Amino acid sequence: MKKLIFVMMAAFIPVLISAQNTPLSSLYGRYVSESGFETTEILPGSMSFEWEQSQENPQIKEMLQNVESVRIVKYKAESGISDMDKYWRKIRKTAGDEQYTEVVTVNSNDVQVYMYMLKGPAGTTREIALLEKDKNGVLMVTITGNMDFSSMFSPENMQSLREMGDYYMKNKGDCKPESN
Repeated sequence: MKKLIFVMMAAFIPVLISAQNTPLSSLYGRYVSESGFETTEILPGSMSFEWEQSQENPQIKEMLQNVESVRIVKYKAESGISDMDKYWRKIRKTAGDEQYTEVVTVNSNDVQVYMYMLKGPAGTTREIALLEKDKNGVLMVTITGNMDFSSMFSPENMQSLREMGDYYMKNKGDCKPESN
């Protein structure tokens, strides 16, 4: 019995360690307990979506099952502008690594937003990262897992996304975007 437990631990520990470790995830771990940083980690068991109660979207649910974690790090500008700029350069340098592919860039007078993807095994996406800097601070959101987007644009998924959008328009239609 002890041998079986040892063999199972030896087989699964490297998988679990590598599953969590991406360059931006490592940055998240570095700032979890640092002052000036607010961090949140959402794990799959704690995720649920309101639309799941009234809509049957098996394709979307299947895609979401591959998400391992959602991590959010926010650094407020009050903590120090030079420190904020230093942190921003660090996450941009990490995301700018050759492993990541930049897919969206938005630069305006007061806001910079970047979206990156990290390729995973067998054509999957290992991580999606959204980085944002404005006058209020720096925000990094990462979604980690082995997500397969190849079937995302199937007719079934497009119908599911439309149903989800219709649900929100019907039930949450009075939500207005924030204005600055």
